[in-house]
Amino acid sequence: MAVSASVLTVVIANSVIADHDIPIPNERVTYDPVPSADVLDRLYHPDKISTKDGLFVKTPQAEQKFSQDEVVYDVSEATDKIKVIIAYDATYIKEEDNK
Repeated sequence: MAVSASVLTVVIANSVIADHDIPIPNERVTYDPVPSADVLDRLYHPDKISTKDGLFVKTPQAEQKFSQDEVVYDVSEATDKIKVIIAYDATYIKEEDNK
């Protein structure tokens, strides 16, 4: 009985160790090429933002002064009174209203 218990323990231990030696293919790994930096920049820094209240266009810097009530830092907070969105490391000025 003691011998069979020892043999069973060794068989189980070898099975566990052998299980870790088998490489498991990872289906989430991709070998697609990474897009260039300018493509990634355009994806994460859009030239235009369209909201239900209007179209905002990216500008190098705001020439006009706006009150604090006309500026938001989150696109989801834009209302019809908002004239400037500061998001995605850029400034967007309202170009036209959606009616």
